[in-house]
Formats: sequence, structure tokens, C-alpha cells
Amino acid sequence: MLNIFDEPWLEAVLSGLKPHAKPLWGKMSPQHILEHLTKTLKVSVGKIQIKMYLTPEEGTVLKQKLIYGEMQLSAGIKSPILGDEPPALEYSDFSEALNELKKEIIFFKNYYLDNPQAMHMHPRMGELKHAEWEVFHNKHFTHHFKQYGLL
Repeated sequence: MLNIFDEPWLEAVLSGLKPHAKPLWGKMSPQHILEHLTKTLKVSVGKIQIKMYLTPEEGTVLKQKLIYGEMQLSAGIKSPILGDEPPALEYSDFSEALNELKKEIIFFKNYYLDNPQAMHMHPRMGELKHAEWEVFHNKHFTHHFKQYGLL
């Protein structure tokens, strides 16, 4: 499995993402993707609180497939916390969004070093612990990197 927490590897992949690149699918711009990944990292450390959109039983089934199985995120999958159109951009430009993403990756690593037992809500799978969030983030980043032909 890919490891987005390997900084040299991540830097190499992100260097291929250009501000005006067109996605192979979906409506999010490169800056939207960076901001979306940043928000997801913030959810995984409790900086952003969300609710679960599935029943606990449905979440358990999905967790088994996605976290403990071979399931990958497919093209066109929609987040239950996003609408049909990309949200308004929060950062002034692509570079700022990229820097914020990198800061949140570092925060994620340090947070779980200091809080190894912490668990935070995923909108479809319920409470996830550190190792489960790592698997999810790797699959989630991979999904969006493929969206832009980076992998």
C-alpha cells in the first residue's frame, strides 16, 4: 500500500499536481482537492466534528471492506458531507492550500504520537482509531491522486 505519510514520496507526487490541471473525473479543481484532503485530516484528529451518515451496522460493513479489505474508493464516489458542487475555496491560492495540507499531515502524525488511543468519527464508518485513519487517508489520497493522473 502507498504511504502518504512518507514525506519524500508525497512531495514527489504533489510536485506533479499543477494549479490548473484538469481532473480525469469529478468537478474539484486541484486546490479543491488539497483543501478537501486537509479537511479530512482535520476530521481525523477531531479539529472538525462530524456526524455519521450510515447506520452503525452499515458503517461496520464498510469499515471491514475499506479498512481491513481490498476495497478502494471508486471514481465518482461522493462524500456525504459535500454537495453536488465543490465548496467555496478557503485559502487564497493553490500554494497556501498545499502548505496547509502539509501542516495538517505533520499535525496528524504528532497528534497520534501524543494521543495513541484517540478515536474520531468518520462520516460513513463511525469511530476510527489511528491505524484505521492511516489506511483511510492512504486510500483517500490515492483516489484523488488517480483523479489527477498522478499515480
